[in-house]
Amino acid sequence: MQRKGLSLFALVMIAIGSTIGSGVFKTPTTIAQDVPSIWGMHGLWIAGGLVSMIGALVFAELGRRFTNAGGVYSYLQNTWGTLPAFLYGWCLMTVVSSGTIAALIVVFVDFSQKLIPFEDAHKGWIAALSIVVLTLFNTFSLKSSEWFANVATILKMLGIFGLIILLLVWGQDAVEPTSVLEATTPTMNWAGAFVGVLWSYTGWHYASFVSGDAKNPQRDVPVAMIIGTLLVTAIYVLCNWGYLHVLSVDEIINSKTLAADAAEKVIPHSGWMVSLLIALSVFGCAGLYVLATPRIIQQMSKEGVFFSMFSKAHPQFGVPLNAIMLQSIWAIVLVFIWEGFEDLFTYVTITEWFFLLLTCIGFVMMIFKNGEQMLPRNQIYLVLAAVFSVVVTWFIFENATSNNPAAYFGLLVIPVGVVFYYLMKRK
Repeated sequence: MQRKGLSLFALVMIAIGSTIGSGVFKTPTTIAQDVPSIWGMHGLWIAGGLVSMIGALVFAELGRRFTNAGGVYSYLQNTWGTLPAFLYGWCLMTVVSSGTIAALIVVFVDFSQKLIPFEDAHKGWIAALSIVVLTLFNTFSLKSSEWFANVATILKMLGIFGLIILLLVWGQDAVEPTSVLEATTPTMNWAGAFVGVLWSYTGWHYASFVSGDAKNPQRDVPVAMIIGTLLVTAIYVLCNWGYLHVLSVDEIINSKTLAADAAEKVIPHSGWMVSLLIALSVFGCAGLYVLATPRIIQQMSKEGVFFSMFSKAHPQFGVPLNAIMLQSIWAIVLVFIWEGFEDLFTYVTITEWFFLLLTCIGFVMMIFKNGEQMLPRNQIYLVLAAVFSVVVTWFIFENATSNNPAAYFGLLVIPVGVVFYYLMKRK
């Protein structure tokens, strides 16, 4: 029998690496627009960390119980059945993964514009071309894509820690304390601001998928989730503090490339370096989504709930080429439908957290169905699941009933998936 080898340190690195993406470089702008308050912004980042930690603990327990591949797809299949699992895969393709690729590429284009100026009207076509290049690069050169993803992760971490040091240490005299004030807008849209926060924290549930390969999953996975989420929360709070250290809330609200603008506030003309680091890191991060999600589409095709043509792997490269092409084409469509980064991450986040909520509720149902609710260990997880469910239900309801189409259009894809599922079953 193969010895399980993932240590606590490795699990912590997975928890951190799968969470930190593009959010901290861009979302503070949209958060400040909804909650133009220094302490409100700090509070939202801390609250997002707490919600993520609670969710990670529940998912760590699910990962301990169900160690087979598939993550949320597998959890939903075991707790709810085939249809909800299919709908998760359906929404991964049509909303979550394709939308994340589109959002990351929009960030890539925004920061690239800082390096090579071009007209805003060309952004959509440059984003589409970037997705095509990224897809070809990751499909036909797997070794190169693996190398590029590793480099992008290193650049991302260097960029974040370098930015924090630059803003908090060297930026201490960059602005007068009186200029860091509350914005004049009195309206506070807490639920809307929380979308950007949870987009930035999304990724903790990917780390729980490897619990089957841990040396001691019952101890190490929950501890890794706690440590990882605490470290990510600390990084986000420090980064947000750094922005507010050198920029006013009004300046943050009006910034298109926040991280680069903040760096230039401390060291003039340094924004190009920050922009280059961020552009490369988010480009590499998008590449991971190009390769990862099509595997679930391929699995759905093998199970007969999606077109059989997407079950095939490329004979030379071994990748599900048709599924990858489908996902990338739809990502390009989403770039032109939503255009802006805020609409794209809102479209993705509401839908993804709906399925995280559904998985959490399924976990509770499973415990009661098996008669395990009186065990001390499960009582703790039931409390955690209840807190997570209440907060996420509030978050989804407030945004889905708002007047922002991006907040509810992703959810409208679900009933379309139900119809598609039964049509495929009949076929």
